[in-house]
Amino acid sequence: MVVSEEESRRRYVEGAIISALRLYRHWRKRGLTKNEAFKRSVKQALGMMEVSGLSREEVIDVLEDFWEDSRRN
Repeated sequence: MVVSEEESRRRYVEGAIISALRLYRHWRKRGLTKNEAFKRSVKQALGMMEVSGLSREEVIDVLEDFWEDSRRN
């Protein structure tokens, strides 16, 4: 299946969210405090979102969609 460039960018942002969750768990297992693990994970995710090529408004739309989808399941 071929997806549009826009859809590919949206999926990249979704991947950044999932990556942040996994990275948080990784840092906690390494012994970092909850706060430090959270800061590092969020920093990584924000960096990924910045290079996604989407505008801030589009990133916010993806985050809202992701949140709504997660609440349905």
